[in-house]
Amino acid sequence: MQLITPEWAEAYTVAWNNDPVIAKKLKRFNSVFKYSISDREDLTPVVIKVEKGVCTTYGTEEDFDAKEIEFDMWADTASWQKVFDRDISVKKAMISKGFGFKGPKLKAMTNMGGFERSIEVMIEMDDVTV
Repeated sequence: MQLITPEWAEAYTVAWNNDPVIAKKLKRFNSVFKYSISDREDLTPVVIKVEKGVCTTYGTEEDFDAKEIEFDMWADTASWQKVFDRDISVKKAMISKGFGFKGPKLKAMTNMGGFERSIEVMIEMDDVTV
């Protein structure tokens, strides 16, 4: 399945919700994330709502009020591919030039372990193409 599509978002929320590390690290975390591939205009960004560490809703930007989106993460295809091929660590990817990230920095740093694990879960999903 293609990364950053509704089909992917559905599978990702299931994988996220079944991961005990995320459940533990983000158990008090509430937010709304937007993910996108910056050089793929044909792919609509995906938005995922997290309540108490659990993905409760997913959809596209049109399904959410723009004010709800707290974290925005994007990268071009090549940068996402480097992460999926494990050519670059999740931590390095999150601070590299190929990735963009907007959101409250203190909240991000406080929850960095859970954020890192959420990207690892993406990588571990079966049959995902970038």
